[in-house]
Amino acid sequence: MAPYLVLFGRAFPTYSLLALAGAAAAWGYFHWRLRRRGENPGRTEQAFLWGVLGALVGAKLLYLLPQLPQLAADLPLLGQDPAQFSARYLTGGFVFYGGLLGALGAVGLFCRRRKLAFGPLGADLVPAVPLFHAFGRVGCFLAGCCYGIPAPAGWWGVTFSQALLAPNGVALVPVQLYEAAGCLLLFLLLDRLARRGWSGGQLLPVYLSLYGAFRFLLEFLRGDGARGFWGPLSTSQWVALATLAVALPVLLWQQSKRNHQRQP
Repeated sequence: MAPYLVLFGRAFPTYSLLALAGAAAAWGYFHWRLRRRGENPGRTEQAFLWGVLGALVGAKLLYLLPQLPQLAADLPLLGQDPAQFSARYLTGGFVFYGGLLGALGAVGLFCRRRKLAFGPLGADLVPAVPLFHAFGRVGCFLAGCCYGIPAPAGWWGVTFSQALLAPNGVALVPVQLYEAAGCLLLFLLLDRLARRGWSGGQLLPVYLSLYGAFRFLLEFLRGDGARGFWGPLSTSQWVALATLAVALPVLLWQQSKRNHQRQP
């Protein structure tokens, strides 16, 4: 589509611009939520920055995990040609699930160190995650990464002509746009629940369960093999199953508890 956007005479990666726009939208939403419930942003907004840093580290680590054997073989490059080693392993290449787990760990550590309850803060943070993700997936579509399988007969397909990674001239399933739309709907649902008083501890299992199931199915429409496979499933599908195994029982237990409390 449009892997680069020219601004002021300089070419900028479209994915990076969309990621920055998503981060700005998520930050704006988080800040608005803090002020809406009367919270002092200066006391808690650092949680957002901790989450961003944790997301960057986690996303890179999970990207490198399937490549560990090749990375170990290429370690001599670190001394012989650092630029080539950096270009191959350190610049670009991030996995969303790694970023999600890293962000959760970082925010949890922040709350523990600052002696803050995750419930109110999580209600502000959790809906911001799929909002940011929706922007990122549109960036993936424009850059031509994280692309779909060749479109089956009768399916809507998008043909790239300037993609950096997707095969050009082949009609592909626009799986990036499907995921962006799903993330936007998930954001709207989580925001609605947060407005109704759901805490972060209640919203998180909803998000992990719904996104995990959605992502597991979407992976069957992905055509980029570089994301890593363990047996018959992709790395993200295994992570989706793991998060579902933890989040879904918690969600069902919470729902059962709410139903019990409503009974006279």
